[in-house]
Amino acid sequence: MILLDDNHLHIAEKDPIADWLVRSMRTARTGSIKLDIEGQPAVKIDIINNGNKIMVDLLQPVFFRTPEDETGLFDKLKTVKEFAKKLTDNGITLSFLRRGKEAITLGRDAKPTLSKIITKSDDVQINSVTQTGNLKRDLKAD
Repeated sequence: MILLDDNHLHIAEKDPIADWLVRSMRTARTGSIKLDIEGQPAVKIDIINNGNKIMVDLLQPVFFRTPEDETGLFDKLKTVKEFAKKLTDNGITLSFLRRGKEAITLGRDAKPTLSKIITKSDDVQINSVTQTGNLKRDLKAD
């Protein structure tokens, strides 16, 4: 079960929703999905390596803006770390790109260096501080 505790969204070890999501990701083997919004390419999702790697390229990240929430940066990092661990346990790598440039890799193929100091996880890699910062800015609601 996903729990909200002290302004942190925890993913419990046996969370049925998170487990279902990861298993569902695992069923796709290969292919691409491209979504257009308002006539513009918005996102491209590539599934490669027999379903072990999923690349989400946010071509127009502003289309995916979210309202501000109350959780802080470290709480968000903890949630990401928990989800990334589930991905690793299931042999999946999930990479987020911003306009074709890698920003963050989660899961099995993550090879953190400096980001390990921040996240304290082997499952979260910040590929580019610049692209990650730009992506965060793009996704932030005005």
